[in-house]
Amino acid sequence: MDDNKKILKFESSERLEELNPKNTLEKVGFKEGMILCDIGAGTGIFSFPATEISRNEIFALDISEDMIELLTSRVREKNIENLNIKKVVSEKLPLEDNICDMAIMVTVLHEIENKAKMLNEISRVLKRNGKLMIIEFHKRKTPMGPPVEHRISEEEVKSLCKKNDLRTIDKFSLGENFYGIVFQY
Repeated sequence: MDDNKKILKFESSERLEELNPKNTLEKVGFKEGMILCDIGAGTGIFSFPATEISRNEIFALDISEDMIELLTSRVREKNIENLNIKKVVSEKLPLEDNICDMAIMVTVLHEIENKAKMLNEISRVLKRNGKLMIIEFHKRKTPMGPPVEHRISEEEVKSLCKKNDLRTIDKFSLGENFYGIVFQY
């Protein structure tokens, strides 16, 4: 799949309108001076708006070499200086301890095999009182998204996070396809 097709798949007008990345980040408290980690950054639909909100370092992490290359070329095109792209090559995130004010996972958690281990890693990279925003597909038939049986429910996400010392502080719906939950470490 060429770069334009990848971008169109993840950045369709319907998806962008519903997710409303910049507004959603601001709504959950991301602001100037904060450091954000976008886990499973994909095409950067949340990473790039984050660089507009905060001039601090924004980390875009992904396991896909294709996505890393795509992000790298888009950073050059847009001449962005505060987006640090890192390839994830193991279950350990390539970041220092206690570095992020906020971590986000947008339609990623349902894809991760060892969810508990990933949430433990997120707790490791978050600063004390740092936030984690998880956006997932509603666990019901919706106009877009994976098969219902492949999705993860709000209750399941909350339960997994609670076991990793992440307490729920907010939850919201993003149109008919997505829900979001914000946790604090």
